[in-house]
Order: sequence, then C-alpha cells, then structure tokens
Amino acid sequence: MSEQSAKLHTAKDIALLSGVSRTTVFAVLKGKPGVSEKTREKVYAALRDHGFQSGLVQKSLVAELSKMVGVVVGNISNPFYTEVISGINAVLGPAGFHHLLHHGTDVDPQRGIAAFESLGAYGLRGYIMAAGEMERYEEHIRKVVESGRPLVTIMKAPGIPTHVVSFDNRACSRDATDYLINRGHRRITCLTGPARSATAKERVLGFVESLVAHEIEFHESMVVRAGDTSAEGYATTLELLRDRKPLPTALVCCNDLVAIGVYKALHELGLRIPDDISVVGFDGIELGEVLGPPLTTLSIFPRKIGESAAEMLLEVTSGKHPRGFLEHVVKHALIERESVRSV
Repeated sequence: MSEQSAKLHTAKDIALLSGVSRTTVFAVLKGKPGVSEKTREKVYAALRDHGFQSGLVQKSLVAELSKMVGVVVGNISNPFYTEVISGINAVLGPAGFHHLLHHGTDVDPQRGIAAFESLGAYGLRGYIMAAGEMERYEEHIRKVVESGRPLVTIMKAPGIPTHVVSFDNRACSRDATDYLINRGHRRITCLTGPARSATAKERVLGFVESLVAHEIEFHESMVVRAGDTSAEGYATTLELLRDRKPLPTALVCCNDLVAIGVYKALHELGLRIPDDISVVGFDGIELGEVLGPPLTTLSIFPRKIGESAAEMLLEVTSGKHPRGFLEHVVKHALIERESVRSV
C-alpha cells in the first residue's frame, strides 16, 4: 500500500472516493440496514481500489465517532434552525468536533423518530436536539437519557430531565405585546403556532397576560391559529383580513417566517406596513432586517442558542459535570425597526 493510501482512511476520505455522504460510510462500515446494495458496493469498491486496510479504517472510525455529535433539528428551510446550526458549528469546529445532521422533524415527525433510531447505533459522543414539538419524541429522548449519552435540548423536553438551553416564551410574548400596547395599540391579533406546540401555548399565555395587565378585554377572536411557516402566515392573514371590520391595528406573529407571509398578504390586500397595520415578529432571524420595511421582532438570538447548546455539550462531555443537569436561559431582546407605528 502506498504512503498516500495509508493516509486516506477517514470516513470523509472514503465518502469522497465513493461519492456518498460520510453518514452513509458510517452506516455501511457498521453494517446498518437501510442502505442499498449498490451504495454498499460503492463504499467497498473505494476501500478495495485504494488499498484501505480494514484495521486502519475501523480504528479511524472509532476515533472519528468519539468526536462526532448527533444534531436533530426541525425544518432547515426555516432560517431559525440554520442559524442555530451555524452557532453549533462555530463552537464544535474549533474544538475538533463534527456533527451528523438530521432535519425535517417539523415537517414529518417520523424523521425525528428515525433520526434517534439511526444515530443511536453509532455510539456518538452526545446529541443536540431542537424541534418544534419535542413532546412527540418523548420515548426516544428518554432512551437517549437512559443510555447515559449526553443530550442537550433547546427548550425543555416535557417530563424528561435533559441538559437544556432555553428562553422564556411567556416573557418574550409579553414583552412584544407590551411594546405594541405602549405604542397605543389596542386592537391586536396574535397569530399563534401549531395547536400541539407547547411553545405556541406559552406564547399565547404571555399575550393574554399582557392584555390583562393593561386592562384590555380579551376576546377569543384576538388569537388566530397561523401555523409556523410563511405560507401559513400568508394564507391565514388573507382569510383574517379580507372582510374584517374594523381591522386590527397590529399583528404579533409566532415567528418571523409567519411575519414574512403576513407582509405578502398585506401587500396583496393593498395594506401598508406600518401605516395601516403594524407587525411584530418573533425569533430574530437575519432575514427580518432586509424586509421592506425592516421587521420589528422579539429576538431570541438563534445563533447564540446554537453556540450555548454546543458549549454545554462540550462541558458535559469533558466530565466537569458528572451529576445533575445543566440549564442555561438565553436572554431575549426586542429589536425595534420600522414595522410598528404609534397609534
């Protein structure tokens, strides 16, 4: 075997030579099901053709997996999750760690379940999970915790103790609503998230608490289910405002993606932001800055959340905290831009 071949025995090298992902290489070499024979043969052909020695490969894989973290997130078409992942990478990379990413859990919960089942076979160093409805994965989260592998969740997993990075949903929603009320708004509608989401319920509570604190009478019509995507925000806003009189003076959105859908719907309805209706988002994704007008939002700093989760996982895996569970609360802030006017 040549000197060059002797050096090429990492999963990344094998992946490049065989034209598959590094995750697939791990799956093939560990004998996991769910990989086609054609793909398996590509990997084995790369091993044969380039003179890899099985002992060196296995030794290399063990070393790589000891520096590998499983990351399970919601739909990466949502910039919130891409910014969280960016924060995770900013911490893991300099520390010599890599991650195996599974996403799409918000679109199809079965992907989240399959992710945990798949990642569990690798013997990874630890896990980070950020999903919109973690209550759907209670059984699988519990298995990870019971296995002794460190798990950091972004927001608490219902009924299961994990290391957690969180933010105060009720306080965030309260502050966003307080801001509108202090600018003179009284006819405010809350566009809330999915019905099953514990996060959405917390944000509605914060909205109502703000109304009560300012002695504004609450009506059920002030809370409208709008999902958590721009398409859902768009459709909901069209239906809500097309024939509604009087119009609300402000909309407080469950996330910035929904706010983007609101912008599109208001434009089609011939309504101006903020002259006709003010809009407040939630999350603080960078995309909000380039909307016209730039979006006022309650920021929970998604990149910072990712950094904090990765830092916490590295701290736990270092053995500094052998007992108990860590929790870090990321402070939120209202980012005032141009989508809200005083009434």
